[in-house]
Amino acid sequence: MNILFENFRLPGNQRKPGELYLTISDGRVVDLSIYSPLINIKNTIDCDGCYLASGLVDLQLYGAGGLIFSEGFSEEDFLAIDRYHLRAGTTRYLMTVPTLAHEDILRAIAVTKKIMSQKNTGCLGLHLEGPWFNPDQRGGHDPAIIRQPNLSKIKEIIEAGKGVLKLITLAPEQFSTSDLEWLLATGIPLAAGHSNATAAQAKQFFDSGVRLSTHLYNAMSGMHHRSPGLTGETLIDDRIYATIVVDGKHVDYSMVTLAHRMKKERLLLISDATFFGLEAETSFFYGQKILKKEGAYYNPEGRLMGSGISLLDAVQNMVRYVKTPIPEAIKMASTYPARFLGDLDHGQLAEGKVADLLLLDQDLHIKRIFRAGIEVDVGY
Repeated sequence: MNILFENFRLPGNQRKPGELYLTISDGRVVDLSIYSPLINIKNTIDCDGCYLASGLVDLQLYGAGGLIFSEGFSEEDFLAIDRYHLRAGTTRYLMTVPTLAHEDILRAIAVTKKIMSQKNTGCLGLHLEGPWFNPDQRGGHDPAIIRQPNLSKIKEIIEAGKGVLKLITLAPEQFSTSDLEWLLATGIPLAAGHSNATAAQAKQFFDSGVRLSTHLYNAMSGMHHRSPGLTGETLIDDRIYATIVVDGKHVDYSMVTLAHRMKKERLLLISDATFFGLEAETSFFYGQKILKKEGAYYNPEGRLMGSGISLLDAVQNMVRYVKTPIPEAIKMASTYPARFLGDLDHGQLAEGKVADLLLLDQDLHIKRIFRAGIEVDVGY
């Protein structure tokens, strides 16, 4: 079925509403032009001057609405989380799991593989955040199951995760050189995170092929003028991407500004959504009582946990508090993450791409959502 979108604004394009036309067919964009289609398309959508933007791509989310996928490994919970984030504008994502026991990692892979085989879900794969961390930078992860790398166990995970594992966050300094080289050779992108690496170590890992740092500034060796740490080396190395949580709690907005000036198109927004859609002041995460205080979430040790935002919230925060132009803020949550993954189908509006579309008003609030050309009910 063909659908014609008209009377929209394209972020970053100087054309006025009514001067551009976008046509989708069979779930993909087939034309974006200043010329109206020559054929008569009966199904036409008047965008009423709204922004027409790509659906968002989140490299790190855990749950929503009180559901955490990795607490029960339920397909029903997975799909409910998918729907919750879809209605908030995230059309594609990596489901993320924290430090888990070995058998639980295999369970997470098996369920994710089933979900990925279903039509019109947004899961691009699985992000393993853990378990091979530096305990000194564990953040909210369970110290009892953070562990040293065991190559035979890792090989079992990699074999089970073929086609499913799309990102692994680890502390590279916990690995032997040979084990890290083996893991890099699998082709699965590796991210440095929950790491206490020195700047010299970080440079060595980046030279070896690690190309991402996870949630910049958080749970990594900090930047001091005599000891730049993983943070400093990430900022100055132009080869390296970094994800960042822009909720105003994980990172001060001034430091987000600094990171964006230095990383530019290699700074990627993530939600790290764990408590998104949860209104209660107290909740539980793997049996830990979590306290919400001024919009942030803390475990009993007082450690900052995941966020309560969606990826679109992060985009809005970039515009509102970091003064990032709207087109760039949207790209940080769509085009750039997809580019990092090597995903040529998602994250941008262009001929041949999957028709994941958002209609946004001038304040970047959602009016309508399409995933693979199918409109989504935005009601909860």
